[in-house]
Amino acid sequence: MNKILVTGYNGFIGYNLVQELLKKYQVIGISNKQESKQNIIHIKKDVRKLTEQELPRDISHIVHLAALTDVSFCQENPSECIDINVRGTQNMLEIARKIQAKFLYLSTSHVYGIPVKLPIKENHPRNPLSIYASSKLAGEIISQSYARSYDMNLSIVRLFSIYGPHSPPYLVTSKIIHQLMKGNEIKLGNLYPKRDFLHVKDAVIAIELILRKTKKFNVYNVGSGKSYSIRQVCNILSKLYGKNISIKSINSESRKSEIANVVSDVTKIKKMGWKSHVDIHKGLGMTLEWYRKHYSKL
Repeated sequence: MNKILVTGYNGFIGYNLVQELLKKYQVIGISNKQESKQNIIHIKKDVRKLTEQELPRDISHIVHLAALTDVSFCQENPSECIDINVRGTQNMLEIARKIQAKFLYLSTSHVYGIPVKLPIKENHPRNPLSIYASSKLAGEIISQSYARSYDMNLSIVRLFSIYGPHSPPYLVTSKIIHQLMKGNEIKLGNLYPKRDFLHVKDAVIAIELILRKTKKFNVYNVGSGKSYSIRQVCNILSKLYGKNISIKSINSESRKSEIANVVSDVTKIKKMGWKSHVDIHKGLGMTLEWYRKHYSKL
């Protein structure tokens, strides 16, 4: 059985990914947080300081998820964001090079910035608008350099707007659900932007497929190929919840340089045999039920 190392394994994407990987692989998790209840080998360590000597033998794959991903936090703490997201990535690449492991770098659609053309293909110009996006693009550039310089088996995965169980509170879907469960009013920033929402279950299946099938450097978009406005998501969730609510746009919550519409071109990943199975209505319903079960006191 192949051994897969997952950094940031107990984060949002990591937690859901590990559940999928455990069906086929032995998983080693790296995190600087306390051990989770998952049935894996856990190593508590900062990815910037980890060395190959601290790892079990015969690791065949590394999935690098560990990063600061809260856009607002990164904007307010640029040095910390760049240090963790860039230096952590370089250190994990160096480990992968030394142990000759296949490497998967989890990036983001934020690297594209304002789309020149929709849907967004993988060769679309990259023009990050935030510190977070810049840090992820820097990780991409370093990853590509390692792949070319050392002939590494390496793939970059650009995730679009992923949502679902275990999602962090700063994601817009989480914000909407929390407010929906508390009262009859939802206050957010701009309601008009449209995003490409994909349920985390579909995302982790795509990641596992790329991990298993790719043999040379490549970049993949992982999204639904459709976009919905924030207001539409609010309306879908309120209908699923069975509650009449008022939705208000608050200027202080709005982001600067807001992007009007983001839609992924997922032709590349579909050619590998992947497709989305969870539409937004089903996915938001599943997410809402998970929140109701785990946050019943809200």
